[in-house]
Amino acid sequence: MNFKFRFVSCFLLPIFCSAQSWRNPEATFSTKANLTNQTTVTWLVVDNVQRTCERESQKRGLGGFGYGVAACSFWSGATCTIVTSTKPTMHQVGHEIRHCFQGSFH
Repeated sequence: MNFKFRFVSCFLLPIFCSAQSWRNPEATFSTKANLTNQTTVTWLVVDNVQRTCERESQKRGLGGFGYGVAACSFWSGATCTIVTSTKPTMHQVGHEIRHCFQGSFH
């Protein structure tokens, strides 16, 4: 996508652009959407992220993902569990930690 088209599309479709900003590891976001400012995080480092995320989702009655995931998180009250591979990216960890504080932000 060239810059001119991206600029026009973002100008005309701000909902689309804000919905896509979570994919950009450099995008800033407002902390006003935080559901909490304090939580306990458990980090599960696993060999098979997809299988673990699917099982955890099923266990919590959420029905699974139905699409591929590179990491996932589950939160309840003041506790949050993130699941990553043994070699996650900073973006994956940060993205899941954001879920711990902001719930379903995308």
